[in-house]
Amino acid sequence: MKGGFRELLVGLLLTAFGLAGIGYFIEPVLVILKGIIPLVVLLFGALLVMIGLSSLREKSEEFENWETESGKEGSE
Repeated sequence: MKGGFRELLVGLLLTAFGLAGIGYFIEPVLVILKGIIPLVVLLFGALLVMIGLSSLREKSEEFENWETESGKEGSE
């Protein structure tokens, strides 16, 4: 129980120091955020493109398998 209280106290102190630091260095923080946001949007967009292409590839494979299976059933 004592360890949990100590971790909570350290976490609160670090949070307070972090907020104070952001308040003190607000201009550089905003410059960094303005530079990071387009990069994050670009990487997220690339991730979604990869997921979409992977899904389309899986669906096309399923469709091809369905066509070959239905063709075999019709010839029997």
